[in-house]
Amino acid sequence: MRIATVLVLVTMAACAAKAPGAPTTPTPAAATTPPPIIVEACASPEHRQFDFWLGDWELVVRSRATPGGPFAEARGRQHIEAILGGCAVAESFSADGPGTPWAGRSVSSWQPALGQWRQTWVDDSGGYLAFTGGVVDGVMTLVGEPRTNGAKHIVMRMVFLDVTADALRWEWQRQVDGGAWEPQMVIAYRRASPR
Repeated sequence: MRIATVLVLVTMAACAAKAPGAPTTPTPAAATTPPPIIVEACASPEHRQFDFWLGDWELVVRSRATPGGPFAEARGRQHIEAILGGCAVAESFSADGPGTPWAGRSVSSWQPALGQWRQTWVDDSGGYLAFTGGVVDGVMTLVGEPRTNGAKHIVMRMVFLDVTADALRWEWQRQVDGGAWEPQMVIAYRRASPR
């Protein structure tokens, strides 16, 4: 109670001391988010390669239920933030479908010793995926661990295309036995709050 009374009196004294008609200094809006604090260990240009992805996004998710099948569409949301002093990028994703609602999270970090990004994805179906990669020919590209399906050798990758300040296209692509990359999911991003 005593601290609150002192704060009120100090505030009143500061207001009384202001000259009549003097301009007031605007207070920054509460919604203003300060830029992330970057620690020295993670201040390299490579650590900033994912900065285009940071922010809140509205998504249109187009996905195939089976390879080569038709695309179905749903809406989604995504929040991406720099964490741990800029040493990692955290993703929180949710979508209304296609099919049933689903959600997932990932953490990505630049690994100087490998000269690559590493990403780990987990989701609400119990899924776990690990990726490595980086900027290839100007495009952020992360490749998943290869797997086999019968005699077929399958590789999945994500690519971030047509990146602007307020939009991008993300593709989840599949390659079978070293053939052409075929999109299985395409997400159109629009920044929820344009910069």
